[in-house]
Amino acid sequence: MPGNGAGRVTGSRDGPRRLTASVETFCRTVEQLPARAFLVKPWGPRQVLAHLVFWHETYVRQIEAGRAGIGWLFPEGTLKELNEEAVASLAAVGVPTMLARFRAANTRLCRLAADPNTAGARVQLKRDTKSWPLSEFILQVESHVRRHGDEIRRTYPSRRASSRSDVSRA
Repeated sequence: MPGNGAGRVTGSRDGPRRLTASVETFCRTVEQLPARAFLVKPWGPRQVLAHLVFWHETYVRQIEAGRAGIGWLFPEGTLKELNEEAVASLAAVGVPTMLARFRAANTRLCRLAADPNTAGARVQLKRDTKSWPLSEFILQVESHVRRHGDEIRRTYPSRRASSRSDVSRA
């Protein structure tokens, strides 16, 4: 994720707004997919969503632990291994629940970015990686979410937004 070019606009105050827009666009894209799209494995829309939920919640927990002054054990392993663990950890969670968790984690993350007590926090993906100022990290995350949404829109045909019953069964 870091190093993908999104960091050219560093320290941007509109990072949380941009991130929220990308998260909402991603969620709407997922909500408009037919149920059969969620059967795609090993890396279909369901797995991408699980991956994003896992990482968003991890970032929030990391920042909140730092704010509370408690230790934080960074995830260890390769990104491939960690993403596989993320998907497995959310395998029994339905798509609507994951969408709600993604939105909730994003709200928390953006509030932390706007809070003067945590805005200067540093975030890192996993053990032994570079840490990023939260204001820059938010932009990296936004780019990552946006790219996943773009990929899903290119790969999977959507259905009419007025018929949302498929997602509730996924």
